[in-house]
Amino acid sequence: MTPDLEVWKEFEANELTHSMAHYLIAVRDLIMEQGYARITDVAKKLNIARSSASIGLRTLIDKNFVKEDPNKFVRLTEKGEQIAGEIVGKKVVLRRFLEEILLVKPHQAEVDTCKIEHLISSETGARLLDFLRFMTSNDPCAEQVLRAFWAGRPTCEGPEDCPICKDACLRETMPVPIKKRYNR
Repeated sequence: MTPDLEVWKEFEANELTHSMAHYLIAVRDLIMEQGYARITDVAKKLNIARSSASIGLRTLIDKNFVKEDPNKFVRLTEKGEQIAGEIVGKKVVLRRFLEEILLVKPHQAEVDTCKIEHLISSETGARLLDFLRFMTSNDPCAEQVLRAFWAGRPTCEGPEDCPICKDACLRETMPVPIKKRYNR
């Protein structure tokens, strides 16, 4: 098989599931908010049953992302703290990119960010951060790009004339109209 046909399997190779990412962030947030975290606190914060939180945290303990002390307080390991920090960072960058550059409505940006924050690589997150920094800077080039993008993108005359679509029109598969224009 060619490498392109194997890429989809990378999703399964993720170290964290969606739920695990939320558990890590919940533990991190609780410790920052109140100085400690217990299984019951995590369950309450995530609005799940204590038994579910217990099972989820057990998985994180087994993976050495979280430790539990004899008093049943949980804390992030160094590895867990690093991963939680990266997820939070990518979440901020993704949400701001969706809202400020692509002008996705805040609720939809939050939903989409939640779906992908733990899936993108650190490299992609860092590159997106650099791009976002530039596009939200006072650089006149960034302003020009945003104005040109939102002023009215060229319409596609068909896949054969489009440098992106080539074989089939991708706009037809994503027909959501863009109504809002760029105003800074």
